Amino acid sequence: MMLAKLMPFIRTKSLHLLIISFLFIIISFPFYEEMKNRINSSALIINMYKSSLESSIYQYKFLPFILSQNQKIVDIVSGDLNATESGFFLQRIKYATNVATVFVQDRSGRAIASSNWDSKDSYIGKNYGFRPYFKEAMAGRLGQFYGVGITSLTPGYFISYGLRSGDAIVGAITIEINLSSLEDVWGSGPDEILVHDRNNIIFLSSNKAWKNKTFGDISQIAIDKVDSEKQFVRHLLSPIELQPCYRVGDMTFYSNSMFGCLLPGKFSIEENIITYGWTILSLQSTHYYYALAGLALLLVVLVYAIVIFSFRNFRNKYNRSILKLRTQLVENSKLASIGQMATELAHEFNQPLSAIYMLLDTSRLMLARKLYPQVDDNLALVASHIERMTQQISELKSFASRHRIASGNANVVLVANSSIRLFQATLKKNNVPLDFHASHNVIEVPCNEIGLGQIFSNLITNAIEAMATQEKKRLEIRISKEKSRTSGPDKVVVTIRDNGSGISDPSQIFESYFSTKQQGTGLGLAIVKGIVEHSGGSIIARNHPDGGAEFVIKWREWIDVATAEQ
Repeated sequence: MMLAKLMPFIRTKSLHLLIISFLFIIISFPFYEEMKNRINSSALIINMYKSSLESSIYQYKFLPFILSQNQKIVDIVSGDLNATESGFFLQRIKYATNVATVFVQDRSGRAIASSNWDSKDSYIGKNYGFRPYFKEAMAGRLGQFYGVGITSLTPGYFISYGLRSGDAIVGAITIEINLSSLEDVWGSGPDEILVHDRNNIIFLSSNKAWKNKTFGDISQIAIDKVDSEKQFVRHLLSPIELQPCYRVGDMTFYSNSMFGCLLPGKFSIEENIITYGWTILSLQSTHYYYALAGLALLLVVLVYAIVIFSFRNFRNKYNRSILKLRTQLVENSKLASIGQMATELAHEFNQPLSAIYMLLDTSRLMLARKLYPQVDDNLALVASHIERMTQQISELKSFASRHRIASGNANVVLVANSSIRLFQATLKKNNVPLDFHASHNVIEVPCNEIGLGQIFSNLITNAIEAMATQEKKRLEIRISKEKSRTSGPDKVVVTIRDNGSGISDPSQIFESYFSTKQQGTGLGLAIVKGIVEHSGGSIIARNHPDGGAEFVIKWREWIDVATAEQ
């Protein structure tokens, strides 16, 4: 029962949810495309940054090998060139190749010549034998390393190659590349860019405050390794304030200081630089995307409000038109019913009129013979016949009234009896025995006599027509009271049941223009439902387990407040 009451509510909510979902999909599509294009643009930009970083290194990658073939540089290791000549020579190479520094190391790793020989930060005399790039060069391989310069304290990328004298490697030629110019280019872009190595140490970033910090935690082993190679300044190695939340596809989202991971504050797109074991990331704020989502949601709400307002306006106009048409059809239906009843009443009036005529004719003869007591008896019979006909005419006038307003109150038992008497001839003609029972003689409900008469008339007519094909017909009308579960008035229950063919679709039976009869208007039960609900009641239609249809109407019993207080 509770589920049946909830179903219309659930259907309405589902329909509204469907409308909102449809509007959201349609309206959010261009915003989604804008977000997608922006993310794709960021992916292209970070790929471009990655290419620029790789090309900045690659253009110098083989320079140390080329320089190692120059005999003059080998002569620097053997001591055939003095410090001044060596310095000027390496300085010319520096300016010609646009590198940061060029220096030569002996077998122990000590710098014996450098392009910055005449500056206060000269590398000459400094030992860099512990650096990985020097060890790789002395092993006959191309050495590459990114780290902070011990002397200059500025970060740089070092590429080194061994110098051979005969079959022996007697030293190394090393170039230093300054990649800081890339950071200036990245800083002019819309995103925050950073590059970290396999130990999560950030060595390039458009945000200067992030350099020499870590992207997340770093292990103690990695810290000890960095410290032994003096790759970065150890006391600056601290994590940046980015707390990862979750990953969606190629994007990683980071916590918001106010809303945590519920509404992330940033997200990143990353590319791996496999050759060097680095990772380059583009970090973006989510505010722009939240603004787009909020704008899309606002448009959905506005369009939804416009759609609902337009629909309700249309529905109200439609309902007014339908109500007007329904009123006209009801009146036509009433006239048709009155015509049918007039035929039945004409048959009913024929007998008493004939009796009245005979009694009056007889009375005239009796008056001529001065039989006054017999004349009085005849006149009493005439009066009774006239009284019965007057009652029937009164009931017919009540039924034919144009007013259907259900406000007010009436004794439902009295109206039911009146309706039954009105249909007595029709019931007799169709061989329909009627079983009527009321638990009390007076049961007041919040519906007036006209409305109750319309209810009983429609339901009795439907029941008679539904049993047209049945051999044994039976119509039951029950009126009773149910105790209320609360302290309020009792419930009045009116049950009308027939043993006809039943209801094919109880869920549609009260809909306007729905009819199972070939010549039916489909408005009778819709009108009944309207009168019942307008008077604060409820009505259900169902098939009885023993066959036939059953209509159950419920009201709260009407109580005169003034009388109750007295």
